[in-house]
Amino acid sequence: MRLYNLGMMIGGTLGRVYRRCGMLSQAIAYNMFLSFFPTLLIAVAFATSQAGSKTGLLDLIEHLTAYVPPSSRQLVADYITRRAPHVWRWTLFGLSVTLVAGSQVMKLIMEGIRRIYGDRQGFSYLRRQLRGLLLLCITIAPLLVAAILSVFGRPLRRWLLREWGSPLPLRGLWNVFFVAAAMVLAMAALTVIYRLARPAARSWRAVLPGAVVATLLWWAVNALFGFYVRRIQYGAVYGGVAAVVGLLVWMYISAVVVFVGAAWNAELADAPERG
Repeated sequence: MRLYNLGMMIGGTLGRVYRRCGMLSQAIAYNMFLSFFPTLLIAVAFATSQAGSKTGLLDLIEHLTAYVPPSSRQLVADYITRRAPHVWRWTLFGLSVTLVAGSQVMKLIMEGIRRIYGDRQGFSYLRRQLRGLLLLCITIAPLLVAAILSVFGRPLRRWLLREWGSPLPLRGLWNVFFVAAAMVLAMAALTVIYRLARPAARSWRAVLPGAVVATLLWWAVNALFGFYVRRIQYGAVYGGVAAVVGLLVWMYISAVVVFVGAAWNAELADAPERG
């Protein structure tokens, strides 16, 4: 009976997501991609600053640009090489684009969660804009760090060991630390999103199960994506747009995972009514 109930939960969760949020997931992936490169420029600006140069962050960002299209990689290289005062103007522009596209992502997530629960009541236009911007400001840092730790965890560990070194017994602990840190950050950000995304949210405890489910799925997706970009020679098929295709697929699946967690919470909330 428990297996039957679990199967019903999984079926109901997937049904809510794909019937109500398929197009929204694609729109979220598109807006995430729009904000990706401006966010990268902000990171580069910090890396080229005095504080960033002391940590060797610039070397890490140069490694990460291997996963962006060649034309974008060249633009980042020029951006790094010039290091002129006017680059901060581009940084401010990047921040503006990130805020606009990122808040749009949050508003789409809020709309998807409303559809998943079947809520008729929503936020007013002004409250929706402010709530989307608030969610972005609260969750963008932990989500970005969690994504970097999970997708680029292996090259990041190698970079840290090369920069600072580590006693041999402690090297195995890096793997545990990276996994735990990424999962905690992602779970905290998703819990905040699920709690604040709808007016009828009851409590933090009510949204925690979905955050746990989505975090585990997100970790699995990121691990597979990291393996994909390291091992698969997709450039031979897609050429210069290979990185774009890979990023869009990863962003789409990430959006679906967020909705899966919300749908899991919705199924749990409706379980007593079904008896």
